[in-house]
Amino acid sequence: MSLVGICLAWSCQSPTPGERSQAGIDPRIDRVEAGLVVMGDDQQPQWGETAPLADRMSFYKVPGVSVAVIDDFRIAWARGYGTCKSGEAAPVSAETLFHAGSVAKPVSAAAALRLVQESRLDLDANVNDRLRSWTVPENELTRLEKVTLRRLLSHSAGLQDGFTDRSSQDAMPKYLTPAGTAPSVTLQQLLDAEPGVDVDGATRVTSVPGSRYRYANADYAVLELLLRDVTETPTATLMQETVLGPLGMESSTYAQPLPEELRARAAVEHDFAGRPIPGDRLHFPLVAAGSLWTTPSDLARFTLEIAQAYRGQSSRLLSQEIAVEMLSRQASIEQSPLAEAAGLGFELSGQGEDLCILHTGGTWGSTSLLWAYPETGRGAVIMTNSASGSLLRFEILLGIAAEYGWPIHP
Repeated sequence: MSLVGICLAWSCQSPTPGERSQAGIDPRIDRVEAGLVVMGDDQQPQWGETAPLADRMSFYKVPGVSVAVIDDFRIAWARGYGTCKSGEAAPVSAETLFHAGSVAKPVSAAAALRLVQESRLDLDANVNDRLRSWTVPENELTRLEKVTLRRLLSHSAGLQDGFTDRSSQDAMPKYLTPAGTAPSVTLQQLLDAEPGVDVDGATRVTSVPGSRYRYANADYAVLELLLRDVTETPTATLMQETVLGPLGMESSTYAQPLPEELRARAAVEHDFAGRPIPGDRLHFPLVAAGSLWTTPSDLARFTLEIAQAYRGQSSRLLSQEIAVEMLSRQASIEQSPLAEAAGLGFELSGQGEDLCILHTGGTWGSTSLLWAYPETGRGAVIMTNSASGSLLRFEILLGIAAEYGWPIHP
């Protein structure tokens, strides 16, 4: 990958910059909107070359964007831009739901760590000891080291699957289903590459568990099965009970299909060419790995809670001990322009006040980005309703960084 109070009163039509200034809204919003840092043909930031958000949305064929900015341990502002569907008038607002993709992973990791905190799971035990619905295939590598929860959460379990390495520019897998329809393919069928299931091979251990980082959606597929087997609770229900509900994330759900009341304000997804996805939205069998629908404000609430727990200032979700473990380096990430190491759910870079926790998300119809500094209470969540928004989310991030003086701005 190349480098690339909450204002709910703004939840309908987006006022013009002049209207916001007259209303006393922070003028920094205007400067962010006008000052995105353009990414060059080499997919690197062109510092000093800026452009307005609206122009860059048009350039990338992204119909809708939503942003929440965290400053001084609060959500400083949240705004929606553009439309929920290309060619239609319904505007994106701060309350519009977007598909988080893999930004679901740190949220799912927090649920698992909650169970560790309650002594219902062990970070370092062999997951096959607790799995009942499927087991990790044993081989000579698992005889040396075992696949553990810690290694699943940090993508160091040694797993390779047949569905992680496809791009949003590739054809959509046949196991995806449209809005209103729950997936029928099971995780077990995906992991085993059952005949007729559109994957490229069965999941297997291909490196010694714990020896290196390798990103795999299978890590969180196995995590999902582990959570279901241990709690005997459907994933969407468990996530609601352990994370979403306690944190007041009322615009967030892992449920598939989306509940009617949330579907009514969910953005339509668009493919890499900026065209609406047939059926409007995509549902995945991989729930814990990437099926969260949410808003940037809700993800900002989650991020703030993790930051406060890390600092020992909240225990609503996790204790300080567990939060510190979550944001500790577990496996080095080589050759990444974004992260230096994997934590438990988050990717990490920097240290001390410059410690950054992050995760990206991308599907065949959406992109997202969570980026935060837990020591200083700063960050942003950016979501788009098009697979073509990958570079745009970083242009927005860099514009915010330039305005707020974050470490990624030179």
